[in-house]
Amino acid sequence: MAQKFWQLFVTSALLIGNSVALAVPFNSIDPRSMGMGGAGVAVGDTKMAPFFNPALLTVTNKEDDFSLALPIIGVRAYDPSDFSNSLDNFQSGNYVSNLDASIATYNANPSSQNSSNIGQISTDISALSSQLASLSDKPIQAELGAGLVVGIPSKSFGGAFYANGWQALGGVIRYKDDQLLQDFVTVSSTVANTLSTSCGGTVNSSAPCVAGLTTLQTDPLVNKYFLVDTTTNPASPTVASTFNANNGIQSSVDIRGVGFTEIGLALAHEYGNADKTWGFGITPKMVKVTLFDYSVGVNNGNTDNATNSDYTAKYSHFNFDLGLAKEYGNGWRTGFVVKNVIPHNYDFKNAPTPGATPVATGATISLKPQTRIGISHSNSWSTAAMDLDLTANDPAGLEKKSQYLALGGELNAWSWAQIRAGYRANLKDSARNVTSLGLGLGPFDLTVASSSKEFGAAFAFGFTF
Repeated sequence: MAQKFWQLFVTSALLIGNSVALAVPFNSIDPRSMGMGGAGVAVGDTKMAPFFNPALLTVTNKEDDFSLALPIIGVRAYDPSDFSNSLDNFQSGNYVSNLDASIATYNANPSSQNSSNIGQISTDISALSSQLASLSDKPIQAELGAGLVVGIPSKSFGGAFYANGWQALGGVIRYKDDQLLQDFVTVSSTVANTLSTSCGGTVNSSAPCVAGLTTLQTDPLVNKYFLVDTTTNPASPTVASTFNANNGIQSSVDIRGVGFTEIGLALAHEYGNADKTWGFGITPKMVKVTLFDYSVGVNNGNTDNATNSDYTAKYSHFNFDLGLAKEYGNGWRTGFVVKNVIPHNYDFKNAPTPGATPVATGATISLKPQTRIGISHSNSWSTAAMDLDLTANDPAGLEKKSQYLALGGELNAWSWAQIRAGYRANLKDSARNVTSLGLGLGPFDLTVASSSKEFGAAFAFGFTF
């Protein structure tokens, strides 16, 4: 039993190390934006425009005719409940091996079947139960994204093709066997007491011991965890533990995931002149959505099946983003964007039996319009920016709502080197607040973002000429 527990929990930890809650935040894997705390709605950058605000395709230098970013890669990992330290404590405590050893010692031979050894089993199962409970409902979450942008910026009419993929998986251990293990502790104590009071501490064939063991045989709870035998060999009765992972273990690892793939064409046009110009942008796009919903039992499951077609739902539809950008002629700029103008709801599904057509589980995820405003100030050597989500984004899994305030700045050295710093605050969940640092060297951009519970990184290769 204990070994199966150990194997599953290690496998689960490795899996959900690549996992995340299923909120759909206003987020980007672009390293320049991540380096500035996630701000980008009013930052003039053709390579960022399709992800943040298509109207920014009009914010360009006259000499810029082409931009390319390939690849753009980003990751985030989030440990909100300190699961990693809890797992380290679980491993270092040898709780599984201790239980294995105490059960093996007790079952080794009749002479070892004494109250002292069974008492040790009770102690070890209590310790294991407590530690497994400490791991329950503590998810480790992460996300992975990749994309590319090919843009032709223009103050009169700009366009950019982009492709973007974003995937998140959320896994959490659900410990459901506290009562089962506590029953086993209770039964172990009952058996140990009988061996102590009726058998003098060790199983034997004396009349008082046999009488006590016979009483145990009539207890259905005892029979669930022990095999008491006084008849097969009356001269040598036995009381062996039968506890194992197939004895009704119900704990599970619940895995839920979502993947979005977008392919679109951002288009923008500038209106007005001098310090009264403003840009309008639209991004028509095709969106493909893949959902996973899987639960695996700790006593018989295989987490490798999480993305099996039995647990998958796929959707495909059209959507679009709208954006505005206003230039004020003195370095200041404001922006406004609505992403995913057409709302959609998606059902998680899984098959009632292997190979059957998956059906809705009752869990859903909603992709709602996301609105954000931004303001920035730029000159030849610096950029400062702030973005604010006007809408709170609902979670679909393990996370809380997200509504981000992004603050950041960039220092630019002759257009070939940049240093960036930023701060992202989640107004709905302060545990998701992170600071970030970024560096640009020629066509290379690299950023890291972190807090005590979260880490992110992004990289891109791109240029504009």
